[in-house]
Amino acid sequence: MDADVKTQLAFHVLGRSAAGGKPADSVGRLRPALLAAFTDLTRLRHDYPLVLVRDAAPAEAVQTLSGLVGAALQAAAPRGAAGERMRRQVLRLEREIRRRSAQGGLLSAVWDEAAAALAAEGEAGFAESAAAARAAVTVDGELLDCSAATPLRLVRHIWRLVQEQKLAGLVGRVENIILDLTEILAADLARSEVGRAPDALSAAVGPGFASLFDFGTMSQLLGSVSASGPVSKRRRRRIEQALAVLEAQPLITALRARDRAAEEKALDALVVTDCAGALAAWRARRPDLVALIRAIAIAELEIDGRYSEEEHDPFFAAFQESSLGAADLALGPDMLVCVEDAGALRRAEVLELLAAGVPATVLVVTDDVLGDPGVDAGGPTLAGTRLATMATGLDDVFVLQASVAALGRCGGRIARGLAYAGPTLISVYTGAGAADDPVPPYLRAAAATQARVFPSFTYDPSAGPGLAERWDVADNPRPDADWSVHPFRCEDTKQQRIVGEIAFTAADLIAGDPRHAGLFSLVESAHWTDAMVPVDAWLAGPQPAGAVPYVPVVDEQNRLWRAVASEPVITATRRAREAWHRLQELGDIHNSWAERR
Repeated sequence: MDADVKTQLAFHVLGRSAAGGKPADSVGRLRPALLAAFTDLTRLRHDYPLVLVRDAAPAEAVQTLSGLVGAALQAAAPRGAAGERMRRQVLRLEREIRRRSAQGGLLSAVWDEAAAALAAEGEAGFAESAAAARAAVTVDGELLDCSAATPLRLVRHIWRLVQEQKLAGLVGRVENIILDLTEILAADLARSEVGRAPDALSAAVGPGFASLFDFGTMSQLLGSVSASGPVSKRRRRRIEQALAVLEAQPLITALRARDRAAEEKALDALVVTDCAGALAAWRARRPDLVALIRAIAIAELEIDGRYSEEEHDPFFAAFQESSLGAADLALGPDMLVCVEDAGALRRAEVLELLAAGVPATVLVVTDDVLGDPGVDAGGPTLAGTRLATMATGLDDVFVLQASVAALGRCGGRIARGLAYAGPTLISVYTGAGAADDPVPPYLRAAAATQARVFPSFTYDPSAGPGLAERWDVADNPRPDADWSVHPFRCEDTKQQRIVGEIAFTAADLIAGDPRHAGLFSLVESAHWTDAMVPVDAWLAGPQPAGAVPYVPVVDEQNRLWRAVASEPVITATRRAREAWHRLQELGDIHNSWAERR
């Protein structure tokens, strides 16, 4: 075993400097080698910016700019050379819109501004191509760039549409109930002596026809033929009490009155930023919700003529919160709880809120999936990845985990979770790094999913009775493999072209985090040996004695290094792989029980 191998192995096992090696923080900030090519995201065609579509169904309320442009070109571009020219011009326009999207604004306005700026350059046919593509885009909405604020804005947009849809159905139901109850009381009044009095009959007919009737004779005739008896005092009291409850709900009253300001105020009050506040708000809302459900149930029984005092009086006298089922809780608007993952205590608060069965969607955002070595000594803990998987153990909680890079493809699943009749957890990694981090949030978030550190998955209890129906892990790169694998091309110090494939692992992600620089030793190409093994191969099976695991990285000058990984890095990477294996099994990929049979 030569000296290079011995010292590299010593670093891997003991953390001592490797031969030809440098501390990972001695050459500036490192990036995983696979990310070296992605320096300007505005030139890369990816999911961002998103468009928060106005007046859309919740499942269609989030669209990607690239998706809208692609559909517009498919609809508007002619065949042949003219179509190719239009595609080239419109894709150039898309890049300009992407560049401007950080400032936000309506898609239509930004589109027109970008098109006017590019058309001024005088390229033949550009204005016509931009106008034809714009006409084929049938939606409009706010542009949303990728940032730490993206998850809240996106989820709140869909949440608002879901609540409006839910409240529209509730208000329609309540209005019909109020109308029917009012008609019962009005009919009872018409049958009463007061209602049959000549003056009351004359007022009901109106002055235009008053001369055609003898209201004294009509009153006598109605009194002689009235067959149904009056509404009892107890029934009248029940109906009047139900009406009073239904007409006293602030949000319902605002919606019935088309009072937009009051509606906005009532919905804003349902958005809270801490779990304790959510529990307190829920406890304050419970009496009103119990009263509303009770009033609706009584009213519908009365309207159908099925209310039995002997049977229903004791039931409604004992009606309380424990009498409410999931469908009852889903009748009213849900709270939106938005919190940051600030550690184990915050995660415990979230789980307690979800276990309490509060009708709420809890959005938890985290900007750290590896763990801070200043707080958690001993290497990356991956603590930020555990909340969502723990929440699935509650069985009746809808859980969605995704990085911010994947949110553009999650609109339908988010809408399903927001409409779910029960608690919902949406856990999002923002990809936000330090202010001087050269890696954009989108790229960092996508890398966490690629590395199996923050994989996407959905657990939907309403999808069916079995795990096969409830679990979905398909929205991950290479869901059937341990790691995602990508082509890699570079040149060594002798300008020799290197072409191959690299698996992107948790170790690659950790190597790009300067907080964990001490867990790697950089080895320049002159000291590379055949004993150095990529981390994915190292974990795949037994290695010969003296093998050393590494990941390829680049420095700020785009120089390629091999970063020897210490044992804490290997431990964290193995943990990420095992957690991914468990998700694969739950998603019916490489199911060990099926393979055993």
